[in-house]
Amino acid sequence: MMYLNKIYFPLLLTTIVIGCSPTEKTDLKNKKTSDTVHIDKISVKHKDTLVADVKIPVIDTTAVLTAFNEAKRSKLFSKELDFNGNNKMDGSIFDLERPILIGDLNDDHLDDAMMPFSIEGREGGNNWDTYYAVFINNRGILDYKYSFSRGGKFSETLINFTSIKDGFIKGMEVPGNNSSKEDSTPVDYMYRNTDLSEVATASE
Repeated sequence: MMYLNKIYFPLLLTTIVIGCSPTEKTDLKNKKTSDTVHIDKISVKHKDTLVADVKIPVIDTTAVLTAFNEAKRSKLFSKELDFNGNNKMDGSIFDLERPILIGDLNDDHLDDAMMPFSIEGREGGNNWDTYYAVFINNRGILDYKYSFSRGGKFSETLINFTSIKDGFIKGMEVPGNNSSKEDSTPVDYMYRNTDLSEVATASE
C-alpha cells in the first residue's frame, strides 16, 4: 500500500503541472478576454450648426423706388391705371415727388410703403393726375397692391400724405386748382385690401 501511494502521488502532481501548462493558461486568458466586451472609443466630430436669424431686409427709399419700377411694368398697374408705357398717348410717369412714406399699414409690425407719383400728358394734353402706389411688406418684399387716386388738375381738392403712424396715414386735404376752398384740412386714412379708407379725425 505504501508503495502504491509513493507512485500515485508523484503521478498526480505531474498531471496537475501538465494540466496547468503555459499553453492552457494562455487559452484561459484568451477565453476570459473573449468573454469581455470592449467598446472602442469612436471620435465623432460634431458639425457646428449655425442657427441664423431670419433677417427681413430694411425698407428704405431705394427699396421703394425699386419696387415701384417693377410695379410700373406689371399687368395690374397697367390695367388699373389704363397706362401702357409703350403708348405715347398714355402720357408719362413722374416719380420725383416726395416724401416717400414708410410705415406699418396693416398692423403686422413690418414696414410698408406708399410712393407718390403722377401721370401727365394723357392723350397728348396738358393734364395730370396724382396717385400713391401702395405696397405691403411680404417678408422683406414689397408687393404692389393698388394705386390710390389723390386728385388731378381738375379736382376740387388734392390729398397730400405726410406720414404713417399707428396704422393711420396722416396728411392734408388741400384746395385744388378749381376749388373755392381756401383752407387745408387734416385727414386720416387707413389701409384696406382694395383701397385706402378715410376715417374721422379727432376734430370731427
